[in-house]
Amino acid sequence: MAQLYKFLILISLLPVLVQAQDQPVKPKKNKPERIIYRGKVVDTKGEPIPFVNVFMAKGKYGTTTDFDGEFVLKTRRKRGKITFSATGYQTKVIKIKPKIKYIKVVLPQEKNVLDEVVIVKRPKKHLGKKENPAYRILKQIWKRRKTNGLKQVPHYVYKKYETTEIGLNHLDTLFLKKLFKKDYAKMIKDLPYDDEGFHYYIPIYIKELVYDIYGNNQLGKERVDIEAEKSKGFYQQGFVFDRMANKFDEVDIYKNTFNLFNKPFVSPISKTGFDTYDYLLYDSIQKAGKKFYNIYFWPRRDEDLAFTGNFLVSDNNFAVTKIQMKLNKEANVNFVRGVNIEKEYTIVNDSIYLPKTDVFVGDFTLLDKNDKNKGLNIKKTYHYSDYDFKKTYPPDFYDQTIIKYAPNQFKKDSTYWQNYTALTNSQKTYRLIDQVKNKKRIKNINKWINILTTGYFDIGHHLQFGPLFQAIGRNGVEGLRLTAGIRTFKTNHDRFRFYGHLAYGTKDKRYKWGLQFKYLASYKPRIELGLNLSDDYVQQARSLMDVGQIMFIENLGANFPLSRGKNVFISRIQESSLKVDYRVAKNFHLGMIPSYKIIQPANHQLFSMDYLSGNQQIKTKVTDVGSDFYLTYTPGRDVYGLGVEQRYGKNPYPSFIINYHRGMKALGGDFDYDKLQFRYMQRVLLGKIGKTDVTIEAGKTFGTVPLALLNPIPANQILILKPNTFTLLNYYDFVTDTYLVGHFEHHFNGFILNRLPLIRKLKWRTVVAFRGAYGSISDANKAINRSNINYAAPTDQMYYEYSVGLENIGYGNLRFIRVDAVWRSDYTSVNGLHSPKFAIRLAFRPDF
Repeated sequence: MAQLYKFLILISLLPVLVQAQDQPVKPKKNKPERIIYRGKVVDTKGEPIPFVNVFMAKGKYGTTTDFDGEFVLKTRRKRGKITFSATGYQTKVIKIKPKIKYIKVVLPQEKNVLDEVVIVKRPKKHLGKKENPAYRILKQIWKRRKTNGLKQVPHYVYKKYETTEIGLNHLDTLFLKKLFKKDYAKMIKDLPYDDEGFHYYIPIYIKELVYDIYGNNQLGKERVDIEAEKSKGFYQQGFVFDRMANKFDEVDIYKNTFNLFNKPFVSPISKTGFDTYDYLLYDSIQKAGKKFYNIYFWPRRDEDLAFTGNFLVSDNNFAVTKIQMKLNKEANVNFVRGVNIEKEYTIVNDSIYLPKTDVFVGDFTLLDKNDKNKGLNIKKTYHYSDYDFKKTYPPDFYDQTIIKYAPNQFKKDSTYWQNYTALTNSQKTYRLIDQVKNKKRIKNINKWINILTTGYFDIGHHLQFGPLFQAIGRNGVEGLRLTAGIRTFKTNHDRFRFYGHLAYGTKDKRYKWGLQFKYLASYKPRIELGLNLSDDYVQQARSLMDVGQIMFIENLGANFPLSRGKNVFISRIQESSLKVDYRVAKNFHLGMIPSYKIIQPANHQLFSMDYLSGNQQIKTKVTDVGSDFYLTYTPGRDVYGLGVEQRYGKNPYPSFIINYHRGMKALGGDFDYDKLQFRYMQRVLLGKIGKTDVTIEAGKTFGTVPLALLNPIPANQILILKPNTFTLLNYYDFVTDTYLVGHFEHHFNGFILNRLPLIRKLKWRTVVAFRGAYGSISDANKAINRSNINYAAPTDQMYYEYSVGLENIGYGNLRFIRVDAVWRSDYTSVNGLHSPKFAIRLAFRPDF
């Protein structure tokens, strides 16, 4: 979620910050005014031809005809030639003059079009499978999709060249004059136009990668090695650009659904495609002695997560040879003004169709999808080459991989890149970025972006102040909490990082503090070391497990101003701890955290954690000396950064964590005990019906321990929904030494409401959730309890909550609001605290 917040700040503030830093300048002569040409394209029988490419100036200005064959072309050229081209028709070029405003064009069919060409008009109603001529072809695609392409050969080797380019689009001359001032006349000559042809575009970041791919279909294994890498552009703390560009993962059209923006989109050639798409078998054509079917498709409902476009299918093996598709503006996706995807395949050995190029283009805006708004453009391109089906390798070769573990590990000289950069003309992009990024105003923009996306700003040489977003909080013990912090920061790949913070409460008039040191001792194998010293407050009843966290971080549950009842159940923890984290393999870590903690209530008058010690004395605080040993496994997780701190993607991956804690009296602790905990989390994509977020936690404490070392079921007394907590529980309503907790939340992504004629215009989405907790507390643990918390556990009957809600509420792209109606099972708090049986709760969560 934090990643999306950063992205929204990025797309909203880049243009604003540029304009805010400049004063009005004397206007200069503007570019020629826009000229609009309208027209219609028909065949020799007068029937309209949809999806005709209409362009001039070698594609600088262009558009396509709609289903009625009509087009609107916007250009700045008063004279020139307009080209009309479409698959299966002869290309026509006509000269235009300023006085010509409407053009009617007749395109004859190509001479090599087969006599049996079948032209199907767009149906006015949805055609079922048996009625639609495209169904016969789609059936063959489904039947053979597992044997097409690389799956036809036993083993393969090829290269993949990937480029990612990010820039500002829809920029007008007034904007650029304020940005470049005296350099405007010079810069305007080099700036490219955006896709519409009359707004400008400024690249701000580019990254190139070359991969070697080795596959063996007999073993079912594939090895991917990075061969070369380089990048240039805005310096991005937290890898904002890289993380957003990875939203455009490679799209596999042969899967029923593919993932974009963490949402499942229905593929146009899905087996369930007829539920989502209308299809039009437009024609069949012949090229180089081979026959191809041309099929167009569009969503049955504009709001669905689906595309409009067309694809060509070979008639000999029914492989898709080319596909073009774009996202409808009315689709129920926020912040996305447009998405265009093109995939093209090349033929090998006269029958095998292999990937040739993939192009993904995304256009993002903040407020709404109006074409007048400035936005952020992300373009990702893949080029595939050097296919080889003869090279073979031993089976263990495919289990090995070249792991990136250090900056500049795959750096290559300019000679190496010459053949690749020619494919995308990236040299011009590098030159423009060099010209732009050295501008003082651009540097200031970069500085503010980093402040607003990380919360930190520079105060000295490699020293930053923050995070600003945690500067102010409130709770029942501290009153108003004021926090100030610092950290060291040079680059994203720093091997050493220091954090420090100082907090003060206006009510308890006490200072709290924390110091943390992190060091990457080794790149290969990756070994991270950490040291923490802190004396701060924490809400222990907010979660069951915080693996790997050795420093207190202000949490929402303890400091949010709007809450149900007073939050006084806060602990003071004085901690000294070490951390050793060892990466066994990619996304597989082992670690240990030896620690010394003194735990007591933050306010003894409001909250008691008293217990009866072994010598029958009542004690008010606990000394816990021991160590955590943990294992984390997150297969498929995207990881960014090579320094001591890394960032992680939001792609749907499973997360498995096992943590074992051993508390020891021998080293000065008050208790000998063992605690074993497990957590599983995953987002499951369920095709067109949405996505389900799953969290399952289980744990057991062996031994007799007081309240401070037990496991309260996570409660949430604030009025805002908080993940993996129980909304209608009070803190410490349930205290356990053995627990099993599950959270299940399903987001329908508009699957239900998109089908309601009036409601679907609102673009609301339904969400349902179920949360349950089962646990127990031993008689021995009850016997030593002398706190003001009466122990109770959901032993005889599981405690559960369920909710139904609406999300994506708002206007335009600003649809942050979620409203849930929450119910709970029957229970009576043994601590005499009231808890409602029903409540309405809000959440503010931006999502695509």
